[in-house]
Amino acid sequence: MKIKNKHRWMYNYILVHVARTWERSRMEQPHQEMTQDNVESAEDGIPTIADTIFDNDIIQGFLNASEEVKSDDYWNKNTKEGMSDWFIESLADKIINEKYLD
Repeated sequence: MKIKNKHRWMYNYILVHVARTWERSRMEQPHQEMTQDNVESAEDGIPTIADTIFDNDIIQGFLNASEEVKSDDYWNKNTKEGMSDWFIESLADKIINEKYLD
C-alpha cells in the first residue's frame, strides 16, 4: 500500500491501535494463542488489518476533510464510538474476530 507522507502519522496511529487490540484478543484466548504467532502477526496480520482500516471511508474522510470539518467534532458526527481510537479499535476487533479467531 502506498501511503502519502502527510498521512503516515494516521497509518502509524492505526497500526498501534491494531496491535493493542490484537494483543488484548490474544490474551483472552485459550493458552493465549492466536491463529498467527507473534512474528507472523507482525509481518502479515496486524499490517493487513491496519491497511484495511486505513482505507475505511471514515478514516479517508477525516484525512481529506478541511481543517474546519476535522475540528467540528468529526468523530462524534461520523462514528458511533465518538473518538478515533475507539473507532479504530472497534474495527480492529471486528476484523480480528471475523478473520483471525477460530
